[in-house]
Parts: sequence; C-alpha cells; structure tokens
Amino acid sequence: IRDRYEEIAHAFSSLRSKPWSIAKVVKDGVILDLGSGPCINGIYAAKQKDGYLICLDISFSMARISRRNIFKQSVLGDAIAADMLFLPFRSSSINSILSIASIHHIPKEYGIEVMKELRRIAKPFSTILITVWSWRQLRFITQILKNIFLYFFGLIDSLRECLVPWRRKDIVYWRYYYLYSLDELIGLSKAIGLKVLSKGYIGYLRNKSDNIYIITTAVSY
Repeated sequence: IRDRYEEIAHAFSSLRSKPWSIAKVVKDGVILDLGSGPCINGIYAAKQKDGYLICLDISFSMARISRRNIFKQSVLGDAIAADMLFLPFRSSSINSILSIASIHHIPKEYGIEVMKELRRIAKPFSTILITVWSWRQLRFITQILKNIFLYFFGLIDSLRECLVPWRRKDIVYWRYYYLYSLDELIGLSKAIGLKVLSKGYIGYLRNKSDNIYIITTAVSY
C-alpha cells in the first residue's frame, strides 16, 4: 500500500478535492486524520472546530502534499508519515479521529490491532469516525464471484479480499482492499471497548450509499 500510494500520490491528490461532510462530527482539540491522503477531510474538519490538526499517511509523498495543503489553507497543524499499526502518539492524547476510506487497506487479521491503537490514543469521550467501502457494490460482483470459486477450491481464505486498480496512462497500480461488513466494524469496535454512537451507509457522491460508516467513542478506561 505504501509503495502504491507513493507512485500515485500526485495524481490521486489532484482528484481528491471534495471533503466528506460527515467529517464535521469532530470535536474541538487535537484532530487526527488517519490515512489522510492529501488531508482534504482533516482540513475541512479542522476549519469547523478550534483545534490542532495532524494528518497521517503511510506515504511520504502524501504527507508532504498534506503539509502543503495545511499551510495553504492556514490551518494550525502538521503532517507526518507513519504506519497506523504503530501510531506515534501518547496514550489518551487525541480528541477526534477521522479514518475515512483508509482502514480497508489493512488486511483483516490486522484490523483489531489498528482498532486497539485508535482506542489507545483516544481521549475519554473522544469521537472516532471510520468509513470503509461496502462490499455490496456492483463493481465488486465479478471479483466476489471469482473469490467464491477460489475459496471453494481452498485457494484463498477470504471472500472479500480484493485488488482494485488505479489506472494512469498505460500503467495499472493494484491496491489491496478488505471489504468489511457493517457487523464486522461494529464487532471490532465493541471488542476493544468502544461505544458505537451511530452506524450505517453513506456515499461520497449524492444519493450514493456505497460506504459503511460508524461513529464511536472511548467512554472510559
């Protein structure tokens, strides 16, 4: 994932200029945009509140683009490159966490580890927003049918792991996705003691519901 987004960082960022309106659920204080890409959502959220923004992405190029965007928008904050499995923050230090279309890049077996890290760094009564692609989209039908065939013959372990192409000129860059279900996200949250405040389906474009979302909070320790 790091290598893929290093390769497509500038092209990807040029096509990501519209924030998700749901990002405004954040609280005042320290806001973390996790898997930020160009940090469009983090910047949008920070402008709604009074606080400090941190944009984190595994791609160094994305982090540099995020930093440039932060300064251009006169937002108080900075950007860093890091792995969401090993977040470089003190425990109980973050007021709000945005993870918009990022956790689905983590293989299922590591999903619980990412959620534990979010739980660790979140302050009590923080707000944590997570969105991931829903597997119930027409574009995934062929891939899932193929996976069913491979799973039947014992060649793969999961029906909802897939590689999604990003095309630039004559080059195809394949990106890993695990397509979570809403129940799986809720289960991961509850397993580590997060309280689910809201859940459902949401779209980046109007009249679409092709993404799953949950809003959770760390109530106590």
